[in-house]
Amino acid sequence: MLRGVELVHLGGGESLPCPDAETLPMGNEAIRAGLGTSRLALPPARLHVLRDALIHPGSGVVTTLDGRVVAESVTAHMVGRVALDHAEMRAAPIDMDGTVAVFRSPLRSQFHTLVDDLPRAGLLIHPAVGRLGNMTLVHDGPLTDAESTLLAHLGGRRVRLSEVAAGRPIRAKTVVVPNYVTRSGAGAVPSWYRRWADGVALPVAERAPRRVFLDANSGAQVANRLALLDTLERHDVGLITPSSMPAAELFSTLRDAELVVGSADGGLAGCLFSSRAHVVELLDDVTLNPEIYYLAASRGLPYDFVPATAAATRRTRSTSVLDIGWLDRLLGRLTA
Repeated sequence: MLRGVELVHLGGGESLPCPDAETLPMGNEAIRAGLGTSRLALPPARLHVLRDALIHPGSGVVTTLDGRVVAESVTAHMVGRVALDHAEMRAAPIDMDGTVAVFRSPLRSQFHTLVDDLPRAGLLIHPAVGRLGNMTLVHDGPLTDAESTLLAHLGGRRVRLSEVAAGRPIRAKTVVVPNYVTRSGAGAVPSWYRRWADGVALPVAERAPRRVFLDANSGAQVANRLALLDTLERHDVGLITPSSMPAAELFSTLRDAELVVGSADGGLAGCLFSSRAHVVELLDDVTLNPEIYYLAASRGLPYDFVPATAAATRRTRSTSVLDIGWLDRLLGRLTA
């Protein structure tokens, strides 16, 4: 515990029923993290207010002046996985007036933007934080299309966005560190954040397919890709490429979709905006990391998965061989 730190409680945690979790073939890491039980407890929403601390925008962490990383700026899932920018950690700081917080976490992907970064930013506009006055939310480098699209809907006139250069820490008299409102290794989001996602104004995707295959990493890393595409086409699943679409159009497509097929790192996190889609996750192994399952469960969306074949998992590292028969039978049942 650091001296002079103020803890602001914003609301209790939630308990999410997950009756299907016990039947999923979760990997050992997820099981060791306490996942896979019939209920998932989400962390309470709170934030810490530090006096005279350092923000490292490139690394996404907060430290004390003597270089100790503040635990609340990372999660257990990040420790040992994320390499901090040691040059930035040792560089001379830049002073910034007022109250400051950092937007991005050490993990950078659309999944972590939607599940980690945006909920934490949402805590900054909570009425209980208003007494801290105006604050600056810093981000290293320009915002992505998805970040700028969604941050515009968070509201909160007290919070000002400021782009800074990575490589130089920022010293502020008051630094706010919101906690992570999701469990490490699980993508379940709290109810207040789900309600916010439902209220984000998105364009109507009139010509978008209702059965969607997100052809990102899930398509490029599948060795039997032609068989995958043939199976999807036979079941009238349309192909879209998330990287070629504006974020608002992609999220609008997923909001109206009835079936979404893809991989965890290929855009399935966008199902945060889905209202009724059946989520089908393509795995690169015979076990799964339950991030997308928990995201779907918190949204009330049905979930299924398609594993890779065991033999292909043992033989190859860069690509997987999807169980096409499993996929064909699943899609036949879902689209009947």
